[in-house]
Amino acid sequence: MVSGKYFNKGVKALDEPDLGHVVRETPDKIIVFGGKNKRYDIPISKIQQVGANVLIGLNHDEINSQYSIDRDSPLPTSRKDPWGSSDNQIDLATYEGRYPQSLFNKGVRAKNEDSVGHVMKETNDKIVVFGHFDYRFDIPKSEIIAVGMNVILGIDFPEIFKYKVDKNTPLPTGESLEKLNDEPYPEYYHGPRDDQEEKGEFLHPK
Repeated sequence: MVSGKYFNKGVKALDEPDLGHVVRETPDKIIVFGGKNKRYDIPISKIQQVGANVLIGLNHDEINSQYSIDRDSPLPTSRKDPWGSSDNQIDLATYEGRYPQSLFNKGVRAKNEDSVGHVMKETNDKIVVFGHFDYRFDIPKSEIIAVGMNVILGIDFPEIFKYKVDKNTPLPTGESLEKLNDEPYPEYYHGPRDDQEEKGEFLHPK
């Protein structure tokens, strides 16, 4: 599998040198977390140039008005609901076997309901959370007190900062951070081929 080319890069607008950074890449868009709890879901077609950073061919105000969404909205993923299958005959045991309960992609909140971020990776004993202001937290599951629409921690800020790590640190499993971008699209997403980028053509499932 070829890792995505935008994941974890800084993002610039034509008139803004620090729009945020890419926390997830899909076949047709990049998800950007910025300062002041900002999030932008920007079509890949709007990318003008890629180097050390991703340059969007729009001004900040245009991006903000067209692509700004709620920071806590679910992040896109290719994990699908099996109840939508064509035969509609999947039983509960099969469902639980193929789609075990997971904290992946859930929002995370502190005990006082402050937003912490999203679960980007789950291990046996930790959750890797991407949060505001380019923060990353590797939080022990022992700190979780409830799970519903969101994961609720039994601690508040500033105590949460004891779990803050550099966002480029390898995952708790020892894997590269790039693994985070592979996991949501394991079946078909291989990123754009170099000879297709200039034409704006991308690989899609057959």
